[in-house]
Amino acid sequence: MRIRLITATPQSVREGSGTFVAGETLRRGLAALGHEVRVVAPARRAPRVPYTLHRFAFNWRLGVGDVRGADLVVGFDMDGFRLAGRLPVAFVAYIHGILADEARFERGLVAASMRLQSRAERTSVRRAARVLTVSRYARRRISEIYGIPPERVAVVPPPLDVARWRSALEAHAGPRDGPATVLCVGRMYPRKNIASLVRAAALLRARQPSAQVRIVGDGPERSRLEHLVRRLNLGGHVRLEGQLGFDELARAYAECDIFCLPSLQEGFGLVFLEAMAAGRPVVCCSGTAVEELVEDGVHGVVVPQRNDAALADALARLLADADARRRMGSANRAVADRFAPPAVAQQFLDAVSTPPTGEVPR
Repeated sequence: MRIRLITATPQSVREGSGTFVAGETLRRGLAALGHEVRVVAPARRAPRVPYTLHRFAFNWRLGVGDVRGADLVVGFDMDGFRLAGRLPVAFVAYIHGILADEARFERGLVAASMRLQSRAERTSVRRAARVLTVSRYARRRISEIYGIPPERVAVVPPPLDVARWRSALEAHAGPRDGPATVLCVGRMYPRKNIASLVRAAALLRARQPSAQVRIVGDGPERSRLEHLVRRLNLGGHVRLEGQLGFDELARAYAECDIFCLPSLQEGFGLVFLEAMAAGRPVVCCSGTAVEELVEDGVHGVVVPQRNDAALADALARLLADADARRRMGSANRAVADRFAPPAVAQQFLDAVSTPPTGEVPR
């Protein structure tokens, strides 16, 4: 099968894009199964051009000729929306983030841009021959927000290149000295709720005075988080480290004791799966797709949203219980193995070859 994957994420920045890290891994998984897969994407993004403008410009220039010869065309999130319903072959909308759902938690220009992009995403899913998404949570929200019957939406989780992660993690394996460490990885948006982890770190300090919190990532909330760290006098306990490359990120996972990202909204949460592949217990919040990965008490601890004290208590209890961390870490490695690229690529092929049920909205 000749498959085309459409994304506005430029070649030069894909490693930092969660959606297309998964998309590129899917491409390799499909290619390993013998399919011809090509990515349709811009080579670069013009400096200082806002991403929303870049994304719409890329989509506006897309034409049928860009996917000529394909047997199947897949658009990630809103990308490819102008081709949906116009092609002689099936167009699949593969929704990872649900822009309209994410926008509920954002503010200012970020929220406005997400709402604008969500209109294109809605067009894509309503015109697509098949809609895929990454979790049961995401399927429910797509149905509720975009008016798509849930039976028209198939769940295919994002793949994780487990072998690549394990190889990178093994390079940093071995005994380590230093304080107990909580790692957080995520884009600094309000919906990621990283401020709650910073406030929890202030409470954690009373029970685990030497514990460290490492926060990896960047985004519009960074200055607010830096101010919060200073206000709570956490300079010796919380480090904001910005973006890290793949090898540095693998080292951060290998060196931490617990992974924590207290998101208020997650369509899936690939970073949680990365932490599980590293054999680290996870602390997360209820009410998101992460609960489909993390069973409370088995793979980590699930706490209520917007409860800093419960978050701090979960971190303190896990840091004090090495046996629980080892048990959860072993369970998490087994979970991650299920998301290897060939297995997920086959799930993808099965989903796109099964005719959807339910009426197409008009």
